[in-house]
Amino acid sequence: MKPKSGHGGNVRISFRLDHQVEFGEHVVILGSTKELGSWKKNVPMKWSESGWLCDLEFKGGESIEYKFVIVRNDKSKAWEAGDNRILKLPKGGSFEIVCHWNKTGEAVDLLHLVEDVLDNGSVVTDAAPDALLEVGTSPFVGQWQGKSASFMRADDHWNREMERKWDTSGLQGLTLKLVEGDQRARNWWRKLEVVRELIVENLQSDERLEALIYSAIYLKWINTGKIPCFEDGGHHRPNRHAEISRLIFRELEQISCRKDASPQEVLVIRKIHPCLPSFKAEFTASVPLTRIRDIAHRNDIPHDLKLEIKHTIQNKLHRNAGPEDLVATEAMLAKITKNPGEYSESFVEQFKMFHSELKDFFNAGSLAEQLDSIRESLDEQAASALSSFLECKKVSHCFLLGCIQGLKMWLM
Repeated sequence: MKPKSGHGGNVRISFRLDHQVEFGEHVVILGSTKELGSWKKNVPMKWSESGWLCDLEFKGGESIEYKFVIVRNDKSKAWEAGDNRILKLPKGGSFEIVCHWNKTGEAVDLLHLVEDVLDNGSVVTDAAPDALLEVGTSPFVGQWQGKSASFMRADDHWNREMERKWDTSGLQGLTLKLVEGDQRARNWWRKLEVVRELIVENLQSDERLEALIYSAIYLKWINTGKIPCFEDGGHHRPNRHAEISRLIFRELEQISCRKDASPQEVLVIRKIHPCLPSFKAEFTASVPLTRIRDIAHRNDIPHDLKLEIKHTIQNKLHRNAGPEDLVATEAMLAKITKNPGEYSESFVEQFKMFHSELKDFFNAGSLAEQLDSIRESLDEQAASALSSFLECKKVSHCFLLGCIQGLKMWLM
């Protein structure tokens, strides 16, 4: 595994446009540099299941302007509405950006790319930093109090819900509304919708703080498995959850920015944020988290393991995602790394990458992982400060472990 990089101060950008076009139409990209056709020459994009793709190399450090254009059957063009997209390029490296049609003002994340050379010699480009490939239980899963993961070889998630009862006696107001909402909401995205409705309906009321507190507790109980999520027969990819999370985030920001927002409300809002799924561009794409699909169809793993990955994680995640999917993924990761060398190195690394992506989706990364993920967006001074902080944190952690070990030896 090694980072890809442009040559001699150049930067490579993999553009991905998440957009569907009519049959016979295709998408091109035009922009301000010669690599982008200098606003005159169409630069073609290739269609894939994950969207329209185009890989280009630029001089590092410069700013580029660009837009996506649909070329119709009659050769006429439909340009994106709005101002030109503007991207400040890093000084070097290789990155992927995910864009959405007509959202020219959207903020895009520079996703660092690495190369993975498979056993057959082919090269797969992936958006996952090497720093995230270490195996370990996330704090998210460490707090899990729900059912333990069980590996399945058939899609029987639907039948696994035990009969539950809701006792609403003595409840009234917001507590009654929340419990009744949970009773109707079997799966995770519907429970997120319950939270959104509770917050929206109380934006202007005297019960706003109470609504926020109940929402924070409810989300925490869901994320720790105290309130389980189940399938309801629907089919909703993780982008549905990401979009609801975005809506909740906007409502919370509106409250935080109000002149009458209390310190207590701001504090509770900070408690809610980590309990929401991420709505980064890669998770709001029409088909997010596709790596697990490729993993489940590899030819270098046993058939039974394929079935377990497919039915325990892939199908469940892409049909009805929930916090239990991260628990199952970490259990599977522990299984395939228990005996080093039992499975191919490329398969294990790909699964580790997926695990990192899923942790990102659930906002379950460690502090160091989350800080490291923003490194590419920082200027030189901020990046240096971040490196110093992470190094001090690492040294302090090692010192603490040494003290604990010394104390144990002294007590013996």
